[in-house]
Amino acid sequence: MGSSLRLGRVFGIPIEINVSWLLVFSLLTFLLAGEFDDPRLRWSPALRWSVAMITVVLFFISVLAHELSHSVMALSKGIPVRSITLFIFGGVSRLDRDPARPPTEFAVAVVGPLSSILLAAVFGLAWYLLGRGDSPLEVVLLLLAWTNLSLGVFNLVPGFPLDGGRLLRAGIWGLTGDYHRATQISARGGQAVGGAMIIGGVLLAYFSEPVDGVWLGVIGLFLYSIARGSYPK
Repeated sequence: MGSSLRLGRVFGIPIEINVSWLLVFSLLTFLLAGEFDDPRLRWSPALRWSVAMITVVLFFISVLAHELSHSVMALSKGIPVRSITLFIFGGVSRLDRDPARPPTEFAVAVVGPLSSILLAAVFGLAWYLLGRGDSPLEVVLLLLAWTNLSLGVFNLVPGFPLDGGRLLRAGIWGLTGDYHRATQISARGGQAVGGAMIIGGVLLAYFSEPVDGVWLGVIGLFLYSIARGSYPK
């Protein structure tokens, strides 16, 4: 992951932030502050930037909660956790070893997306109960509901290294008893997902949204490279 800064420990698990996180924090804050420059909101520049920074910080806390759910489940199954690192594309839990049985792999993988979807429901309900208005608090709650829902659903896509890829591996492993073959199939799924995102990013950048397209393509390239590197020979 490169250079990382240690923040502390949660449940005994070291929490780190990769230096790349500073880049994405700055970029997302800048983009959100621009989105908040809306005549309908009538927010001052100071308020726009403050709300943008708070939203990004809370989103990364949500990512940390997602990774913590994986790590706590792994610990409950007797798998040591080295650390959790937040970086430019989200976060990763570094386990000492892979789960030894398909049910364990399934449990460790599925709890992450479920925690994100639960957070989305909590933030969405709070936004709804507050009146669905345009106050800073309500805007933050709505954004957090959508981002956590997106995080949870995206991670269910069946391609390694996403949680959905690990769920796919657990299912195939459980049905066939062949961990090697299950890893091959889930890695190929990850390459397919990454490749599709790269193509989609190029098309989006060319025809519509250059920034969104480049971002989608870079994430796709990252997923493709990780999936390819995890493909067993």
